[in-house]
Amino acid sequence: MSGRILVVDDEPDVVGFLSRLLEDNGYSTFSASSGNQALKKIQEEKPILILLDLQMANGTGTDLYRMLRHKEDCRDIPIIVVSGVSGRRISVGREVPVIDKPIDDAALLAQVQKALSS
Repeated sequence: MSGRILVVDDEPDVVGFLSRLLEDNGYSTFSASSGNQALKKIQEEKPILILLDLQMANGTGTDLYRMLRHKEDCRDIPIIVVSGVSGRRISVGREVPVIDKPIDDAALLAQVQKALSS
């Protein structure tokens, strides 16, 4: 598989967990701890998928999601929201997969596979 998955979360333990889980299942990853850092890394290396936390210290995942959907070169990158707020959905124009924290490994991997096969 070519390309890497971007994990965006401001909690190092979550980034480590998600990165290990994905890498143990054959995916390559890189990470960002804020929306601004994520934007820079997305420009440097267009990811094949983004796992996005909604609540971060410097801006929200919702803000980053909306910015990406307005950038022509980013709008088609699949995004899976990983949220500590159970059952929360973001207000956007289309359905977005949401994985609640604590993370169910099998559910996350199923969503990743589904997003990458679309």
